[in-house]
Amino acid sequence: MTDSRYSHLDRDALIELLEQRDAERKFGLVWEREESGAAQRAVPRLDLVDELSVGDAPHRHLIIEGDNLDALQFLQLTHRGRIKCIYIDPPYNTGGQELAYHDRYHGKDDAYRHSAWLEFMAQRLDLARELLTPDGVLFVSIDDYEVARLTLLLDQVFPGGKVGTFVWRRRSGSNDVPPSFLSVDHEYVLCYAHPGFSFAGLDKDLSGYRDHDPGNPEPWKRGDLSKSHDYRARPNGFYPIYNPQEDLWYAPNPKRVWAFASEGLVKKGQKLRRETMEQLIREGRVVFPKKDRTALYGTLEELRAAITAGHAPHFLQLGLYDTPEEETAYLSQYVGRRLGYGTPGYKRFRSEIRRPSKPISSWIVGLKEEDGAEDRTVLHSGLNAEGTALLGQMLQTAGVGFSYPKPLSLIQTLIAQATGPDDTVLDFFAGSGTTAHAVLALNAEQPGSNRRFLLVSSTEATAQEPQKNLCQSVTRERVGRAIEGYSYRTRSGPVEVPGLGGEFAYLRAARGPAGEGERVHEQLWFALQLRELQALHEYQRAYAIQQHWGEDRVLVYLTESSREVLAEVTRLVGQAGRPVTVYTWQVLAVETAITLEGVTVCAVPSELQEAFGAVCPCP
Repeated sequence: MTDSRYSHLDRDALIELLEQRDAERKFGLVWEREESGAAQRAVPRLDLVDELSVGDAPHRHLIIEGDNLDALQFLQLTHRGRIKCIYIDPPYNTGGQELAYHDRYHGKDDAYRHSAWLEFMAQRLDLARELLTPDGVLFVSIDDYEVARLTLLLDQVFPGGKVGTFVWRRRSGSNDVPPSFLSVDHEYVLCYAHPGFSFAGLDKDLSGYRDHDPGNPEPWKRGDLSKSHDYRARPNGFYPIYNPQEDLWYAPNPKRVWAFASEGLVKKGQKLRRETMEQLIREGRVVFPKKDRTALYGTLEELRAAITAGHAPHFLQLGLYDTPEEETAYLSQYVGRRLGYGTPGYKRFRSEIRRPSKPISSWIVGLKEEDGAEDRTVLHSGLNAEGTALLGQMLQTAGVGFSYPKPLSLIQTLIAQATGPDDTVLDFFAGSGTTAHAVLALNAEQPGSNRRFLLVSSTEATAQEPQKNLCQSVTRERVGRAIEGYSYRTRSGPVEVPGLGGEFAYLRAARGPAGEGERVHEQLWFALQLRELQALHEYQRAYAIQQHWGEDRVLVYLTESSREVLAEVTRLVGQAGRPVTVYTWQVLAVETAITLEGVTVCAVPSELQEAFGAVCPCP
């Protein structure tokens, strides 16, 4: 018998294994998993590339060049539970040469293509989930080809975390269609989140609350007194209501019955969640038409004739019931009574608004399309052509192309709905840098917005193109021009686009140990800054005291604790005028030397020591 992974198991062990598998769930997503997953990978080091960074330190925004699996490993140390929003536009696995992360491709006929893509995504999504805040949200762009499998995968990564699926129009149509002659013009943005997440929505228009009752300053407006159920579905809501002030009766709409129950139709012992119609009328909450047209029919025949001729109040109709007896009982309610032609409304007070904003719709329409929605917010986005045109304008002097960049308007509107002014946004398939551009645009447009972006992009270098560096030539270039401004030419002449402002640090992820001595100190300093202040200063190799003066506090890292260093750090701390946190390898010595209030002395975290292979350099 050929040796296998089960050859060493005896009969009892095999039975136990089979019983365990029988007990596992039968429904779900199954693919070929890699036994050595992301959890076993060593944490990479991040090298700051100063000449590719933009603006002055401290850098609040980051662009990381390298495999996003490596970058996500590093971010576990610095941003775990701190990312409010993740947006990614991963490879769509359509069979082209997309997965350049491993320099290995799977063609359309490869039987393992879907498994390879799912494993590729699963490793990254598992890590990304841990970075989100308790109310964090993940957006993933995808098309029809993998949307079903990706949805099942995300259901597994975020159990119970599905928020919904946005559908947006990526193009206006195409003649390049399959034999079915169907132009697939839409794509999806899958949305998953932790339990505390909620979209911002759009502020409701309160200008309609203009009416006031005598002696009551609370404004109100006329609302709908009916609900979207017909008379067959809700027969208890299909009854005439009475205006005692004018002695008028009003018939209900057969297609929209009254939203409130009538006291005459409430069963004994029945509990109601809302007021009855009669109670609302007594409280003056029902708004009856003023100077209404009226009619009076003395017999059933007169009423039937008026309905047939179209002269009766328009909600009175024939043919609603199957038997003559039922129709006679229905019409008899209106014989011998003064009937009004108008429609009563409901007095809605502004103080009764449950939420000041409207929910957003999962349907995203074009920038110039009308949404026709009054009770929800319909987001707007441009087509993919918008993204292509904008990137072409920004990079035309760079001579670098990028296929199918997402429209800036799509990403910007999602981030605006999902984040607050001080939140951090991560994109670990950064590509053309649209996510960073969207964050910068929001910061420029919204007063007080200080959102941060964190991008990760690979070089996409291959054996055929070893010098290719997408992150540097496209991602970094586009974001830099968005910050500093750019120009492009049109037939009418040059166009100058002002910069949005901002800065970023450009970091390069490299596999392998951090090294020894100064390299270890550098990685520790980077990690400490990102953990504590979410901003980055470079490592000063010539100094044993690394300092980061934040707005609210000061962060210090001591690479050694000599008498001279302790004397100098004591002097610096005394001038801080704000709380100071000092990280050191010798806590006792530093605590003994620094006795000032407002100073917290901490040991270098053990998880950072382990991650970077650091050993205390102090005796």
